[in-house]
This record gives sequence, C-alpha cells and structure tokens, in this order.
Amino acid sequence: MAATPLSYYPPEDQLAARIKSFESNAPYKAARGDTEDGKLPHFLESPLAWSRQDIEKDMHKCILKLSDADIISLENAAKIFEDQSIPLSKISTENFILPQELRNALRRVSDQCYYGRGFTVVQGLDPTKYSPELNVVLYAGIATHVAPQHGFLDKNRHKVLCHVVNAASEARPSEAAQKSPGFTNGPLAFHTDNCEILALYALDVATTGGQTFVSSSYQLFNELAQTRPEVLQTLSDYWVLDTFKDYSQFPPVTRPMLHVSDTGDVMFTYSRFPMAGFQGKQRNPSLAPVNEAQIAAMDAVQYIMVKNAVPLPWRKGDIAFINDMAIMHARSSFTESGQGLQRHLLKFYLRDPAQNWKVPESAQKQWDKIYGPNTPDGGRNETWCIRYEAGQENDWESNG
Repeated sequence: MAATPLSYYPPEDQLAARIKSFESNAPYKAARGDTEDGKLPHFLESPLAWSRQDIEKDMHKCILKLSDADIISLENAAKIFEDQSIPLSKISTENFILPQELRNALRRVSDQCYYGRGFTVVQGLDPTKYSPELNVVLYAGIATHVAPQHGFLDKNRHKVLCHVVNAASEARPSEAAQKSPGFTNGPLAFHTDNCEILALYALDVATTGGQTFVSSSYQLFNELAQTRPEVLQTLSDYWVLDTFKDYSQFPPVTRPMLHVSDTGDVMFTYSRFPMAGFQGKQRNPSLAPVNEAQIAAMDAVQYIMVKNAVPLPWRKGDIAFINDMAIMHARSSFTESGQGLQRHLLKFYLRDPAQNWKVPESAQKQWDKIYGPNTPDGGRNETWCIRYEAGQENDWESNG
C-alpha cells in the first residue's frame, strides 16, 4: 500500500478519503466507546467543548463591544501611563487604571477564555487614530486586565510582541520560500501556538480573505474518544518536531501533541508544520520519518476542526483573546492591495495566574520556557518590538 503523502495543508480529496475510511469502521466505533489508554479521560464535560451549532448560538456571548465612554477611559489610561514613562514590561492593572465597570468586563473576558467558550473578541478601537506606540500601550493595557503575564514568542526568549504580516510578499523568491506559514498570505491549517492565552490585535485586515477561524480542541477530543480512540493515543505519544533552525542552538523537540495530567486535565500543543514542513522549509531527512498513524491523526484533527469551525468576527481594531490550550485556530488565504504590508496583527502570549489552570507535566517545560525567567538572577528582560522590521519573523518560535 502506498504511503499517504504529507503536506502542510492536506488536500480535500485526501481528507475525504481519510474520513470515508474512518466511517467505514462503524462496528469498531460502536464497540470502542472508551479511549485505549486508561490515562485518557473518556469525555470532557466543559463549556469549552462545543460544536459549530453550539457556538453559533452563543457567539454574542463571545463579543465585548467597547462603548464610547470605554474608549475614552482607555485613551486616558494610556496617556497617564505614557506620561509616567513606565516601561511597557511593567504595565499592570495598577498603572493602567480603568473604571471598575470596564475592569470587571475585562475580567469576564478572562473567565470566558478559561472557563466559558474559550475566546472573546473585544471590538471598538480604531487603530488609525493612534501612533504605533499608543496602539501598543492600548493593546497591552487591555491585555493586562485580561491576563497580566506575558510570554516570550521568540526562540531566544526576549521578545513578547510579534508582528504577523505577509513578509513573503516583500522578500526575494528564494527568501519567501523560507517563510513560515503564518508570514505568507496562504491558508493556515488548524494549530495551536503553544501558549496559554493567544491575543491578536488587528491593526489592519486584508482586502479579501484572511479570516481567523476557531474550533474547540475539547470537542475534537470528545469526538475522537468516541469514534477513533487510537488517534488520541497517537497524539499523546511523543513526536519528533523539526525546528527548521540550526540544531546546535535549537535542536528538534520531542513531546506529545496531546498532554494529559494525572488528574485527567487535557491540553493540545499541536501543529502540522514541524512534521510536514512548508514550501522551502522541509523536514530534515535525518529525523524519524512521519509514520502513517501520525499522518492519519493529523488528517483527523484537521477534518474535525474544520467541521466545527466558526469564523471570528474580525474587523480592523478588533482584539481576539483565545484559550490556546482548549481552542485551535486557522486562517483562510488572503489578498492585499496597495503598497506595503496591509494585513497586520500584533500578537501576545498571555497568562492569567489567578485562573490557576493546571498544566500537564509533559507541557511544563514549554510553559517555563515561555513564561519563566530569562536572566541569571531569576528576573525577566523583555523586548517590545513596537514596529515591524523585515526579518523579525525569522525569530519567532511558532508560526502556524
């Protein structure tokens, strides 16, 4: 039997054939309602588990529309913060001061991310009114009331603000082929960024396309637990992930795609990219080859996530907060018009320690790397890249 071809974005006919093969195994499904490994829970009972139909009914609960008074309060808080010349790394609820009602609303965003449907879109800002510096202050100020701790986004563990742009559009063809999926205008397969709360601020959007989609990882787990428990077992095994960088500094990473704690808490850190490669970034042939079970598992993930996906309400000025541990996201391809980089998102990796989310032991090393100290004395030295500069995208840890 010929091996299934592996690509970053699986062809529709391959997904269709995969699902037909799965569904033809109906007697197996009826007999095997439990997961194969006793460590895996049989079902995740949580608001974070939702189908497309569920979330379409609840979408209004996942949007926070800022009033004119809210925006004035945010602008005043940003001005006071700037006037005090406080470093952005020190921004907090104590120095980005908001009225209690707005503070409470942003705290509910955190609650929705961790224990509700897993995401919220904050609407109402107009980034064209503000300088690059003020846009970052406003974004960081809102974020600090939702989830105050920042994570490092780059492999060198310094930068906490990422500019997501179509960098391939301004690169030479040979360089464009080396860009990660997130920095092109192509579609992104469903994935996680491997953080706690993913935040995205739309400074500008594409002319057409570029829609962000979300889908529940908890729903994925429940559907696989009922129908294909062996896929969950494969995802919870250790995978060898390519970094596509100098192995002397950034060697391949070996970890599960699905993490389960001793208490049955579940978390995905998932992407096809380190297994399938993308354009000029091809998986190193010296690494363990991707096996048929892994390809089948990745195809199952993509199919189920697409089936349950919903587009985020997404306009210029919107800020999305997404529980990256329970929600995967994807992106449609897009086109841009005019000169320069049009679609432009600012990305944070956030964490709210007050929510006390349990991180499985197999993911703890990654969490310590992102949210832990980076100086010998146990402190944190953060770099905030206010403006995009060509080549920044080569530093980032996870890009699709």
